[in-house]
Amino acid sequence: MAVIQMTFFSQKLMRTVPAVVILPADKWNDKGETAEEGKLYSTLYLLHGVFGSCTDWLYNTRIQQYAEEHDLAVVMPSGENAFYVDQEKMHNLYGEYIGEELINITRRMFPLSQKREDT
Repeated sequence: MAVIQMTFFSQKLMRTVPAVVILPADKWNDKGETAEEGKLYSTLYLLHGVFGSCTDWLYNTRIQQYAEEHDLAVVMPSGENAFYVDQEKMHNLYGEYIGEELINITRRMFPLSQKREDT
């Protein structure tokens, strides 16, 4: 299980933003082999609450254990206490950032599935 803390420039927010990614890429199977090459992981985009940060779920829950048990990638962006809604006058396009840009960037950077699954 890898925990990756990263920053990248968001075109939608016009600034560098942080995010945390949990990736089961280094997980060993019961035969002593690492994850199969080319595998794409189902992904959970997990948003923090008001006055929180992208590390809240990581440090205050058992999300790493859950991700490992379910062979699941987890992406936790920072909402900067803006309620994830677009504020066009301030060029804070959080809805577009979370709903489009973050998904596209993380799918390019990590082996994440593009299948949409409702649970």
